[in-house]
Amino acid sequence: MIARSYRTERLCAAVLGTVALLVGGGALALNLYRVDRPVLDPAVLDWVRGHLLPTRVGVIVLGLLLLVVGLRWAWRAVTPEKHPDLDLEDGLVVTSDALADAVKADAERVNGVTSANVKVIGEPALRMKLTLRQGADLRAVWQDLDGVLGRAREALGVSVLPTAVRLDLAARARHRVR
Repeated sequence: MIARSYRTERLCAAVLGTVALLVGGGALALNLYRVDRPVLDPAVLDWVRGHLLPTRVGVIVLGLLLLVVGLRWAWRAVTPEKHPDLDLEDGLVVTSDALADAVKADAERVNGVTSANVKVIGEPALRMKLTLRQGADLRAVWQDLDGVLGRAREALGVSVLPTAVRLDLAARARHRVR
């Protein structure tokens, strides 16, 4: 994975929110004009009383399933992303910080780039965030960035170096009116 995706978290939150909204809206719609009627229909309660053991087992299984899903979701959200060191030939190990710093320094030399942030996130894969100055030629920056990544591929001895690139524009300098 090149970019850490929050799609799973967003999907789970959207599904959970939709279910809660539908249950609440359904309860409200059923009891909108009948204030004296209970939320659960008496026919449903009679069925539950008649099938007490399967109902309890179903509720316990559903509760355990929700507990496992919730714990997995929370664990994924708080687990930091791994930044592995790279094992090259002849026992040479390149730390992820060294590789990130080298690519960052090379990327910051590109004309039009004011700052760069680089992280090693795979075996090997990169995530780059480049901040461009106002008026930078995007096409020239992109071509120079291809050279930066080419040098990184050559240094690592790989033919493919997956890279996620995010381009941001620098904030415009504020001019104070006097």
